[in-house]
Amino acid sequence: MKGKGGNGRRLWLLEGYSMEVLVVSMIMMLAVIPMMMAQGSEVTVTVNAPEYVEEGETFDVTIEVDYIEDFNAGQFDLVFDPRVVKTKENDVTVGRIGGTEIPITMCGLVDSDTIKIMPGLSGGTTVNGTGYFVKITFEVKGTEGDESALNISNGELVKPPVKSEYPEEIPAEWIDAKIKIVVEDEEVEVDEEDIGEEVTLVSPNITAWKPGEVVISDTVGESKTFNISVNQIADISWQINGTEVQTDESVTEAVYTSTSAVIGTWNVSVIATNTTTGLSDMHTWIWCITRTATVAPTPTLAPEVTSAPEADTEGTPTLQEKKTVSKEKTTPLPATTSTPKAPGFEQVFAVTLILAIAYILRRKS
Repeated sequence: MKGKGGNGRRLWLLEGYSMEVLVVSMIMMLAVIPMMMAQGSEVTVTVNAPEYVEEGETFDVTIEVDYIEDFNAGQFDLVFDPRVVKTKENDVTVGRIGGTEIPITMCGLVDSDTIKIMPGLSGGTTVNGTGYFVKITFEVKGTEGDESALNISNGELVKPPVKSEYPEEIPAEWIDAKIKIVVEDEEVEVDEEDIGEEVTLVSPNITAWKPGEVVISDTVGESKTFNISVNQIADISWQINGTEVQTDESVTEAVYTSTSAVIGTWNVSVIATNTTTGLSDMHTWIWCITRTATVAPTPTLAPEVTSAPEADTEGTPTLQEKKTVSKEKTTPLPATTSTPKAPGFEQVFAVTLILAIAYILRRKS
C-alpha cells in the first residue's frame, strides 16, 4: 500500500508539474508567434540605380518600395563614394507611393559621403501601395573603371501609434546598389569559336524617351502613349509589371499606346535588344492610375529641396496596344492588386492544441 500511495503522489506531482510547463509554454508561444509572423511580412526597400554610367554624366537614383501598408514616416542614410559621384541637398526630389506624393520633412548632407533623408506625411496620415520615397540626382566625378556603392544605412519606417504613444515600426529589408563608370558605347571583344575570329559587340542604347518623367499619373478612362528611340536597329519588348504586352521587330523607334488601364501602380518597361549580339538596354516608367484626379498636399521641404516633377497629363492610360509592326501581344492587367494575407491561423491552432493537452492531463489527475 505504501508503494502504491507513493507512486500515486509522484504521478500527481509529475502531472502538476506538466500543467505548469504547459501554461508557461502557451504564454511563450503566444508571444513568439506574432514576432515570427511579423518577420515574414517585411517590405522591401531597393536602391534603384543604373549599373553603368558615363564620365561627366548625371543620373537619377530612386529609393523604391514594394507594397507597403499604413506608411506614415521614415528615415535613412544613403552612403556613396565622394571621389566617384556627388550630390547636393537640392538634388533630392519628393517621391510618390500609391499615387500619393510623399513630402520630405528633412534632408541634408551629414558628411561628404552621406546624405540623410526623412520622408513622411503630416500628422497621422498614412498611405498604402507601391512606389518610391525620393529621387536623388548624382553627378559622376570619377573616370572610367571607378566604382561606387550606394548603400542604405540607419533605415527605419513607421506607422502611426495604435496602443501606445510611440509609432509602430514597419519591418523592412534594405537592398543596396552599385554603379560603375564606363566609356560611351563601350566595346566588348569576344572569341567566336564557330568562325575562329574576334567580333566587336556594341550594346544598343535607348537615346530618347517620352514621357520624360520617371513617375507619371493618370486617371481611369484616359489614354497614354509611350515612345522611345534607339541608336541601332533592335527588337523592342514592351512590358507591364514584367508581362510582355507588345513587341516591335527590327526598328530604331517604337510606340506603345494603352487605353484600358485599371487603378493601381504599374511598372512600364521597354527593352531594346540587338538580336545579333544579344545585348540590350532598358527604360522604366512608374505609372500611377487613380479613379479621379487628386490634388497632392503641399510638401514641407528642407531648404533648397526641389519639388517633385509634375505628372505628365498628356494622353490616357490604356492597355490596348496600337499595332506598329507585324508582331504584338496583348495581356490585360489584373483588376486588382494583391494584398498581404492576414495572419492568425497559426495562433489559434497553437492555443487549441495546448488547451487540449492540458485538459487531458487534468482529467488524468
